Amino acid sequence: MLFGLFGSFCTAAFLVFALEAPNTFSLKVIWFIAVSILTTIRLADWSYWYFKLNKTRYDARSAKNRVVLGITAVALMWCIYSVGFYDSMDTLELVVTFTVLCTLSNGAITVIAGDKKAAILFSVLLLTPVSLMAIFSGENLHFYIGCLGLLYNVVIVVSAYRAARMTEDTIKLRNENTQLIEKMHEEIAQVDEVHGKLSEAYSRLNVTNESLEKEVVRRTEEIRALSSLDPLTQLFNRSAFIEQLSTISTKSIQSGHSVALLFIDLNGFKKVNDTLGHKIGDAVLVEIAGRIGAFANDYQAGRWGGDEFLMALPYADKETAVSVANALQARISQPLDIMSNQLHLSATIGIAMLPEHTSNETELIQLADFAMFEQKKLHLTSPRMFTHDLFENLKNIENLRDGLQNAINNKQLYLCYQPIVQCKTKQPWSFEALLRWQFGSELIRPDIFIPLAEQSGLIHEIGAWVLNRACIDASQWQHSPNASVSVNVSIIQLLDDDFIYILDKALKTSKLAPERLHLEITESMFADNKVKVKERLNAIKDRNVQVSIDDFGTGYSSLSQLQTLNFDTIKIDRSFVLNMLQGGEAIIRATLFIANEFGSKTVAEGVESLHEAEKLSEMGVDYLQGFLFAKPMINDDLRQWVERIDTQQPQD
Repeated sequence: MLFGLFGSFCTAAFLVFALEAPNTFSLKVIWFIAVSILTTIRLADWSYWYFKLNKTRYDARSAKNRVVLGITAVALMWCIYSVGFYDSMDTLELVVTFTVLCTLSNGAITVIAGDKKAAILFSVLLLTPVSLMAIFSGENLHFYIGCLGLLYNVVIVVSAYRAARMTEDTIKLRNENTQLIEKMHEEIAQVDEVHGKLSEAYSRLNVTNESLEKEVVRRTEEIRALSSLDPLTQLFNRSAFIEQLSTISTKSIQSGHSVALLFIDLNGFKKVNDTLGHKIGDAVLVEIAGRIGAFANDYQAGRWGGDEFLMALPYADKETAVSVANALQARISQPLDIMSNQLHLSATIGIAMLPEHTSNETELIQLADFAMFEQKKLHLTSPRMFTHDLFENLKNIENLRDGLQNAINNKQLYLCYQPIVQCKTKQPWSFEALLRWQFGSELIRPDIFIPLAEQSGLIHEIGAWVLNRACIDASQWQHSPNASVSVNVSIIQLLDDDFIYILDKALKTSKLAPERLHLEITESMFADNKVKVKERLNAIKDRNVQVSIDDFGTGYSSLSQLQTLNFDTIKIDRSFVLNMLQGGEAIIRATLFIANEFGSKTVAEGVESLHEAEKLSEMGVDYLQGFLFAKPMINDDLRQWVERIDTQQPQD
């Protein structure tokens, strides 16, 4: 105890006079004076005990209470120092202060081991307040120091509790030994055993103190590991997987082996999310991730995002990669029992090899993703290995995507128009605007460049150009001043927040009467964001612009859904016209009935023969469109076509 008093006093003097703190020096001196007074009182109490009471029978409880009171007062003084001067401490003083408090807390374990409450209270008063201040200070370094302080405090409290308990046991055993030594000589061995246990306990305590730093390092590694995991599936997240893939790739290449990368995309997951809700969707992802993780075994698996997963196969050749992918597909395809729902999903898997296909980990993932996408686009279920042919296709797509960015400025885009004629008079009722792209010497098909425009986000700019160009052309049709112009609009355009603004601008710029503009939307749009689609259609109709449902019967819609929408025309898909003899006629008649019930007009697409035109006319179709009347033509050729139809009739 005497050494503790001396050490505490000297440490206080060091903090006050050795560390420069001009702004708080006077307050620290006052604190040091208080510490000095307290030290003097405790020293007097110790002297009284040592010289007068030590070898006599005295009231041990009273002496113990005085010691506990003195130690508590010391803890309070140090608590006042650490909390009161915290804001004025620089980093060095803060670290020194934490070191001193930890040392005092550790040293007090053996000094006051006889009283559990006092030992725990002493440690808590020393470390807990200042550690909490450091944690909530808002500074990263202080935060970590505070965390270490709290952690050390917990260890000290546990150690103090154990030491106090052991000390109490020791005192109890010694008292029993004193009373029974004459009668039970055999208990000497038990006393020795107890002393051995105490020594072992103290050794464990020392080991615990020594391993504190190792424990902190281990906890830090645990935190780092948690930050690398996807919170839902507990697989590697995107950044952690790329880092792990880099390590695997380096080791495999150094040993002369390849690495296979599997890009896994779930089929049917969106439907589960949309119909059963995100809660079940999340449970499905967890189950699939568990299957992938368990199947991967020593392989590394991660979640790329959404319903996409990755798996790295080190030391694998192409045959092994394909075999693993097939087995993984079979495992994923097994039934899922999620919250009393029996679900069936499948997976599309793309494979890329390193270094055969690329030496870059990020590009490796892109190539596997591309192989997966190509397989998914073809609706094939078997795994797809990336090939150089696919790579050439990828380069061609990238070339087209780059060219598409400048297609408007380079005047490579232009419109063709295909007439839609009245069924009885064969006079033009409307002209459908069809976009064409002349890329160098090659005419790129719309089914190729339109998806590219949608994927790259260029569809907004291109769509706005098409709408504006079509309105300007139609406003200048002196040959057909009453004919309308039909413009196709994709779901991406329709749901864009600026679409109505673009529509208004096109009408205002061209001065085209709104009723002469027909916007064609596909039936499949109704499955996406029904509320917003309905709002957009109502806004379009408020401007007297006509709305046509394109490719009717090929997409997803219901009569109840159509009843809530505002449209003027239904376009019958060409597939039903071509197959009138194989059931198409029944579908056309049903469509005509629906159109009649909704009070809308009908247009039959893909009419190529006079027989088809006559049959459709007899069935009650209002308008016809197809090669029988005209192929798509540039705007300058429309006048000649209009003049020609006045003297010619369609030929079969």
